[in-house]
Amino acid sequence: MESHNKNQDLSELTEQNCSLEIDPDLVFTGNLSSEEMRSAKSFLDLVNAFILLVDNEHNIVSINKKASSLSGYTAQEVENKSWLDIFVPANLQDKLKADFSSVSCDETSSQDSFECLVQCRDGTELNMDLKVTILQDGDGSTSGFLLIGSDIVQKKKVIRENTKLLSFLGAATYAVIFSDSSGHITFWNKAAAELFGYEEEEALGQPLTIIMPKRYRKAHEGWDQIISIGKSPVVGRIFEVTGLRKDGSEFPVEISITTTHVKGEVFHGAFLNDISKRKMKERLMTISKNKYRMMFEKSPLGIFHFDENGVITQCNENFVKIVGAPEENVISSIMGFNMLRSFRDRSIKKAIRQVLAGIPARYEDNFHSPFSSKVIPIKAEFSPVISEEGKLMGGVCVVEDFTERKAAEEALNTYADELSKANEELKSLDRMKDEFLSNLRHELTTPLIPIKGYSELMFDGALGDLNERQHDAMEKIMLSSERLKRLIDSLLYVSITEGGNVDYTFIPLRLTEVLESAINDRSPEITSKGHTIEKDLPCDLPLIEGDLDYLRNVFVNLIDNSVKFTPDKGIINISASNEDDHAHLQIADNGIGIGDTEILNIFNRFYQVDGSSTRKYGGNGLGLYICKKIIEAHKGEIWAESRQGEGTTIHVTLPFKQKSMEDQPSPEMQE
Repeated sequence: MESHNKNQDLSELTEQNCSLEIDPDLVFTGNLSSEEMRSAKSFLDLVNAFILLVDNEHNIVSINKKASSLSGYTAQEVENKSWLDIFVPANLQDKLKADFSSVSCDETSSQDSFECLVQCRDGTELNMDLKVTILQDGDGSTSGFLLIGSDIVQKKKVIRENTKLLSFLGAATYAVIFSDSSGHITFWNKAAAELFGYEEEEALGQPLTIIMPKRYRKAHEGWDQIISIGKSPVVGRIFEVTGLRKDGSEFPVEISITTTHVKGEVFHGAFLNDISKRKMKERLMTISKNKYRMMFEKSPLGIFHFDENGVITQCNENFVKIVGAPEENVISSIMGFNMLRSFRDRSIKKAIRQVLAGIPARYEDNFHSPFSSKVIPIKAEFSPVISEEGKLMGGVCVVEDFTERKAAEEALNTYADELSKANEELKSLDRMKDEFLSNLRHELTTPLIPIKGYSELMFDGALGDLNERQHDAMEKIMLSSERLKRLIDSLLYVSITEGGNVDYTFIPLRLTEVLESAINDRSPEITSKGHTIEKDLPCDLPLIEGDLDYLRNVFVNLIDNSVKFTPDKGIINISASNEDDHAHLQIADNGIGIGDTEILNIFNRFYQVDGSSTRKYGGNGLGLYICKKIIEAHKGEIWAESRQGEGTTIHVTLPFKQKSMEDQPSPEMQE
C-alpha cells in the first residue's frame, strides 16, 4: 500500500474518529451467533476509524475495513491472532499489556485511552491515540475489548510548526481555542483555562461541545458547516453565544471565528471574551431605564422634556391631563411645541430662559394653557439637562396641578376663620360658666353655712336641751347638710378639672395622720351604724407629699362608701404599709360588694351600679371618679377588688417624698 494513500486515510481518520461514540452493547456482548457477528462486522466497516475487536487473550475477533486499509493487513491475516504481536512493536508490548490490565482491574471505569505506536505491514509506524472500551457478558464478566484508534502525528506536527504563534496566543488575555477539521480541540491557552475551568491537558483532544450547553449544541450549526466544508456564515463575524464551564455554570461569551489551512488540513480558531460583566451592566441599565420610564409614565405629576430651543420633545400622560390637550391629537398638539414663542405667561418664559442658561428655575402661579381654555394653578420645577461633556441639552420640568390643594387651602382658611370665631365664643361661654359656678358656689354655700352651723349648735345643746325626737331630727339635718356640701364640692371639682384649673398645694404629710383625720370626720356615721373600725396604721411610714384637703376628702369619701354599703354592725379594716418607694393603703369592708362587670366602671364619671342603690344609699356617681383624679394628680394609683355579697377592698398607692432635707409634717397635721 502506498504511503500517500495511507496519509490520506489517516487524514480522514483524524476528521472522523475524535468525536466517534460507539455503544459497546451494539458491538460485542458475549458469544454472538454467526449472523449477529456478521451484522456487527458490517456495522464496524461503515465506521471511518481504526477499529479492532479483541477477546480476553488479546486475539483479534474482527478488524474493520479502515483498520485493514491503514495497516495493510487483511481480515484473514489477523483474525484469531494476538493484536499485540501484529500491531505493537516488541519493546512496547509489556507496557501495553500492563495498561490493559489496569483498565480491566479498575471497577470505577470501563474505558481508558493510551498513546501508542501501531506497526503496519510495510514496517511503517502510526502514532495513535488508542481508546480502549471493556466489553462485558450479560453476567458482567469481561468478554473482550473494543479498540478505536486515531492518528495524532499530524496534530503535533502542526503545533510544532506554529510554536511562535501559539506562544503569542498562549499569553493572550482573551481565550483562544483551535480545533481541527473534526471539531476537536488542538490548542487551549491559559485564558481559556481560566475562563472555562479546564486545564490544557484536560481540554486537548476533546470535542468543542464540552464548552457548549447541551440544549444549544444543535443550534451551533456554524460549527457543523465548518467541519463539513470549512466555510460558514459565522466566520469573520463577532457574535454572542452561551458558554459552559467545567463546573456546569453558564455565562455569556463574545466569540470571533477564523479558519486556516495547514498542509491540506483545515484548522479553526475561536477568540472568546467573557462578557458577563458587560451583560450585567446592560441588564442593570435596561432595568434602570425601565424603572425610570415607569416612574416617568406613572408619576402623579406632569413631566416634560424640552430641547435647547425650548421645544417640547417628550411628556407623560399627567402633563397632557394638566394642560388639557385633546387626547386624540396629543402628539401634534404638544410634541414640537415651542414654549418660548407660544406661552402667554411671562414668568414661565423667564423660567425657561433661565433653565436654558443652565440655571434651575421655579414657577408657582396660574398657568394659561395654550392647548385649551384652562387656567390652572401650578407649581413647576425646571432643571437644566447637561451632557457628560458639559453641553446643555435642554431641560426637564416637573409640574404639579394644585387646583384641589388651593381649593382645600381656601376652604381650610374659611374653616379656620369660623373656628376662630367659635373658639372666641367658647372662651366667652367658658368665662361665663366660671363666673356662674363661682356665683353658684357662693349662693349655695352662703345659706348652707348657717344651716350647718346652727344645726351643730342645737345638736350639741348649746341653744338649749333637746328631747330625743328633736335630737334625732337635728342629726338628720346635720348629715343632710354635710352631704349637700360634699355634692356642691364634687360638682365644682369636676368643673374645675375639666377646665384644667385645679390648684394643688403639695406639702409633706404623714399618711397615718391624714387617715385618722378622715376616720374622725366619719365618726358619727360609723357610730350610728354600729360599725367596728380595725386599724393597722404604722407611725413610722415615710412622709408623702400631697395636698392635705384633697387627700383628706379622698379618704373621707372612701370611708364613707364603706360605711354606707356595709350592713349595720359591720367591720371596716383600714391599713397602710411600706412597699419600697410608696405607701400602700387598703380600706376593706364586709359589705354588699360589687359585681365583676360593674367593678370595671366604678371609677368612671357619673357611673352608678344601679338605680335602686342610688335611691337607697344616695350618691351622684362622682365620688370615686374624683378620688381617682386626685390620686393620679399625686402620681399614685387606685383600684378596687370585690366579690358580690362578701365586701370590697379599695387599694391606694402614693409615692413617698424624696428626702432632700429633714422634712416636717404640715402645721395643720401637727395641731
